Amino acid sequence: MSNRLRKHLSKPVAQSKVTVVNSHRILLARVEELPPGTTKKFTFDANGRKTEAFLANFRGELVAFVNRCVHLPITLDLDDNDFFTCDGNLFVCKTHGSVYDPHAGKCVGGPGQGKSLDRLPLVVDAGVIYLDWKE
Repeated sequence: MSNRLRKHLSKPVAQSKVTVVNSHRILLARVEELPPGTTKKFTFDANGRKTEAFLANFRGELVAFVNRCVHLPITLDLDDNDFFTCDGNLFVCKTHGSVYDPHAGKCVGGPGQGKSLDRLPLVVDAGVIYLDWKE
């Protein structure tokens, strides 16, 4: 260790407010970056596999789901980050036209009706949205 580094490390550390985040939380966005009616795609590792998902603000409720249609294993948005129907009431699979309840992810119309998207756990801490993921 260099003398300069040793000298720096021996200085008292000024106290500051630090928010400790558990190691299983994955930062997704700040709350203000996701106003109602908007979505944001992200990826995370699930069982060693890169998995695409999306975060959505449905009328003030933050939800996240794996981005995979329940009918066939393809993304809902066709890679344009647009998950809502035109009226903003449901999520839609742009390939099959299946529609999903944004609260529970349940398919309420079209192929796959009755099945549900895989919902992901979220935590909001100090205005920051995290995926609360443990393998």
